[in-house]
Amino acid sequence: MSVGAAGLTARADAQDTFVGLLIAPLISARVDAVRFGAVLRHRAQLTEWAARLGYRLVITGSVARLHRDPVGPQRTAAPPAWDPPSRRVLVLTALIAAACEGTDITTTVQVLSDDVRALSVSPGARITPYNPDRRAERQAFIRGLDQLAGLGILLRRTSDEALLRQWEEDGTGVGAGFEIDQDALLQFTDPYTVELAFRPQDTAAETVGAADSTPTARTATRSQRLLRTLVEDTALLYADLHPLDAEYARGQRSWLAGHAADMTGGSVEMRAEGMLLRLPADRPASAAATAQFPAATAAPWFALKTLDAAVAGRLPDESGMISLTKSEATAIAERVYQDNFGALTKALRDSPAKLFEVVEQVLAGVSLIRVTSAGWTVLPLAARYRDPKAVWEPTLEDIAPREDLAQ
Repeated sequence: MSVGAAGLTARADAQDTFVGLLIAPLISARVDAVRFGAVLRHRAQLTEWAARLGYRLVITGSVARLHRDPVGPQRTAAPPAWDPPSRRVLVLTALIAAACEGTDITTTVQVLSDDVRALSVSPGARITPYNPDRRAERQAFIRGLDQLAGLGILLRRTSDEALLRQWEEDGTGVGAGFEIDQDALLQFTDPYTVELAFRPQDTAAETVGAADSTPTARTATRSQRLLRTLVEDTALLYADLHPLDAEYARGQRSWLAGHAADMTGGSVEMRAEGMLLRLPADRPASAAATAQFPAATAAPWFALKTLDAAVAGRLPDESGMISLTKSEATAIAERVYQDNFGALTKALRDSPAKLFEVVEQVLAGVSLIRVTSAGWTVLPLAARYRDPKAVWEPTLEDIAPREDLAQ
């Protein structure tokens, strides 16, 4: 039996490589030769699994990318990132990539900055013009460069970090030198994928499923759409589905679970309200794809305490969900703040509103609640976390006498 680079069997290594592609769909051998080698090693199997989801695995030169093409009414199946870059950074990242398409194989930060400035004020740009004279803009620009460097599109050719810091601080000098990997750039800005992403919604409806309300059109994409949801989100809740899709999912639970487990190596829990895919904890990519909750820090533990208080005494509806108004949720966070003030860290002690903000971000980030303008919807997955117990040991900050009391 062959064994992969991480000590896994060939099958397990292929599954972990596939999960890794779902996490980071663009892989450059010049950035991560091990992961790229795994993609080549399992190319046939990965291509089959990608096709099962209606995706495309493209390998060109030293670059591989998993393209998530829309199917049916879904524009994309990728779940949101846990800690995504700001919108401004994403805009600048896209502009930098566009600038790379029109430049030589080598370039500098200053040259790219000049090109991005020109692109941002071009006719039809419809974005806030990029202004490198502002330090905040230069900082966002550097973060955009980092995004592309992490993907292997930009490769640093100068090692003097002081040059980059000088450009960031006062906008002088060349900043840093980069080489552009054209193969990686082409996969990042793939014309077909970009056209699908930016196609007007009414046009997309005409070609991707305008007749989706009819049983025939819905049936044509149903299995892929539901399998995508289970594999990408790791949770498929019947209440989130169209009634026809929910009926199909209940009737085809074994088929969906079997394919999801086959591609990821995970196991699927069958629950009254839906299905939950549990990825194996002992594999590198699966572990990276699993949110560590609760982690051994204050924010997730107080999020758990708040969640427990939110569901206490409340019965879920027929779909297993619990709804709270915004005022109810803030009142619960304030009660947790008051009851546990002595255990709060300095950052969380600022105010009940600060605790609420942090807690909401954590719970939404691990998909235990959904936040709307009306308030919170606690999802059935929250039932896995009941009656949390935690013991805090006082720190020197907690026990040291305050100056005003000591006097």
